[in-house]
Amino acid sequence: MLDIFIIVNAVILGLLVGSFLNVVALRFNTGKSLGGRSGCYSCGHQLSWYELVPLFSWLIQKGRCRSCGSHISSLYITGELTVGIFFGLIAARGIIAGFDWFSVSYGISTLFLFVIFSILAVILMYDVRHKIIPDSLSLAFGLMSFLGMFFFGFDAGVFNYIGFHIPDMWHMLGGVLVPLPFVVLWLVSKGRWLGLGDPKLMVGMGFLFGTTQGFTSVFVSFWIGALFALSIFLVNFFLKKQLLRTGKKSIMKEELPFAPFLIIATLITVVFNINLF
Repeated sequence: MLDIFIIVNAVILGLLVGSFLNVVALRFNTGKSLGGRSGCYSCGHQLSWYELVPLFSWLIQKGRCRSCGSHISSLYITGELTVGIFFGLIAARGIIAGFDWFSVSYGISTLFLFVIFSILAVILMYDVRHKIIPDSLSLAFGLMSFLGMFFFGFDAGVFNYIGFHIPDMWHMLGGVLVPLPFVVLWLVSKGRWLGLGDPKLMVGMGFLFGTTQGFTSVFVSFWIGALFALSIFLVNFFLKKQLLRTGKKSIMKEELPFAPFLIIATLITVVFNINLF
């Protein structure tokens, strides 16, 4: 029961943090400060506290502004749920691996991962909206991962705080080797095959996991992306008539941001300690 209580509280914390990160992602690079109460972008109505309750306010209001009735994007609730799931899985990773998670070291590593995945959540939300990965956020993730490799690592199959240590050479080279093939592809294709934002994000993945698990995480992201693309293809095939009715020829031609797949793969690697090599 205590395990469930802790996981539920981690999810609730994730929903609250996710609500704030939604604001960060929405106002990032707009010149707007993070201060001040949120409001409706259509009518300017300032939201009351009961209109800002994560998840429930959007559901109760049926995704519409109480003042003008304009549609509120489902990206808000998706962002909150995403961070809630992130935090819940991070807190539960000890249970999944059968690890004794009632320790100071486990708590420290959990807080570290909360910070890491808060940064990644903003990247995910921003990339979904704008198809761009901000360099400053990739740099923050890379720096956190670089510092983290001297204090954190997998202990008995669980990502944990293990004290200050010097990582081995292959771990330290992960931040260079993992993104390197994709930087080469970017150079060869002159940016036509992929953007440079994804390799920049892979730098942090390489420092966080090392070379072998860093490449594992990238491979997993491609598998997730392939499954997502297949599902899009099937939807496109079976709903072709409906798409044509709305004047939309194909949803296969929609640009797909890749950062969400990289971030989900990073979470899977952290939680399940996957290493294909």
